[in-house]
Amino acid sequence: MAKTITIKDDRTGFEMKVESERLTRPDLHLIAADLGIATKDVLYTNGVLTVYNTSKECQAIVDDNALATFVAMAIDISPENITEITPVKAKPKTIEMDDMFDEEDED
Repeated sequence: MAKTITIKDDRTGFEMKVESERLTRPDLHLIAADLGIATKDVLYTNGVLTVYNTSKECQAIVDDNALATFVAMAIDISPENITEITPVKAKPKTIEMDDMFDEEDED
């Protein structure tokens, strides 16, 4: 019988569409460093950049309504290339574990 483990994730942040640019791993590291957040808090999939607001420095940037500007400066693009900024909440992770660790009688 499989067991399910749910890992809670309370991070909140913003998704934004990055037009005319394809971001690379080094770009994501630059964004994280400039915002004072961990690299795991910056994701890029199918032209959509997700930034989770996990530091006081990043919160101050968000409070000043300057997130798009800081992201653009970090990767050297125009802020006009960042559109459709929407708030997001991270989804909990669910892991299914099989019975491979259950003890069985081996006679």
